[in-house]
Amino acid sequence: MTVQTVKLGRERFVLLREKDYRQLKAKANGAKARGAKPASKRRRLTALDRGDIAEAKRRENEPARPYSELRKELGLA
Repeated sequence: MTVQTVKLGRERFVLLREKDYRQLKAKANGAKARGAKPASKRRRLTALDRGDIAEAKRRENEPARPYSELRKELGLA
């Protein structure tokens, strides 16, 4: 791999062949895939999670009561 450095102002840059860059990129992506878990990987739902989801879906279909009615019922108004 032939590497050349260039200094522009106070910054140093490395120039290398595109083929070498692609090989390094593929190596880095392979190591990342083996090492860390991807952020988009979903965890398995537990029985408690499934129960919570089912309860939320059941309550979604219940009729809602106005807040003012609830306050009167509780004696807060």
